[in-house]
This record gives sequence, C-alpha cells and structure tokens, in this order.
Amino acid sequence: MIVTVTRLLASLSFLQTSLRAFAFIACVSLSMTASAHNVLKSSTPADGSTLERSPSELALNFNGQVRLVKLSLKRSEGSEGREGSGGREESIDVGFKPNLTAATSFAVPVPELASGAYSLEFSVIGEDGHTVAGHFNFGIGMPAARAESGH
Repeated sequence: MIVTVTRLLASLSFLQTSLRAFAFIACVSLSMTASAHNVLKSSTPADGSTLERSPSELALNFNGQVRLVKLSLKRSEGSEGREGSGGREESIDVGFKPNLTAATSFAVPVPELASGAYSLEFSVIGEDGHTVAGHFNFGIGMPAARAESGH
C-alpha cells in the first residue's frame, strides 16, 4: 500500500512539473509573438544603393500586414548630400496619402528625381496596433547619404 501511494505521489509530482514547464513555455512563446513588430524586409531602391537614373516608384516590402500612414522623401543639397556637409534638405512631393488598407507591399509612384542623395522616412501601423517608423537612403548619380548615428 505504501509503495502504491509513493508511486501515485511521484506521478502527481511529475505531472505538476510538466504542467508548469508547459505553462512557462507557452507564456514565453506568446510574449515573443506579441512583442514582434513589423519591419521593412526590403525596398526598391535598396538602402544605401546608388542608381544611375530616377526610379519610377518606391517599393516597400514588410514582414507582415501593415498600414502605411506616413511617407516622406527628402533630397540632400550640398556636398554630395553628406551629413555634416552644411547642405540642406529639400522635401519632394510624391503625392502620398495614408493607406488604411493593410498590405505587406506598397508601391509609391515618384516624379522624375534629379541627381542627389535621398532619404525616405516612413511610418506603419502593424496588426498589433503599434506604430513603427523607419527610413532608408539611396543616391541617384552619387552615393547615398550616410545613415544618422543611432539608426
């Protein structure tokens, strides 16, 4: 009888430990999924690329469904558009309107762009409701502007 009770208690202890381990793994998995924000997977032009001529559109591809709510394109003026060159930025009107339809890819037509260093900034709202901002740089007929420190 004592052996049976001991086995029963051992089985219950094993079951409790197993359930605790399962609950811990489930909590960690859920928190990792909940904290994963959407990110830019790729862009055209690619970050840091140098183009020979103006693209007809800017393409952004994300790792999940997002709503593109902000997009601004700026051209650096001055010594090759390099940071610290004393140049200023010129905003380029691309006619962007926030897109309230969620998608993984967006294409934004652009006017003919002159030679220069460009910076594109964007904000998206992911499925989790979080806003994520990002940027990338490219150049036309010259190297892309260097990314600001901290990005």
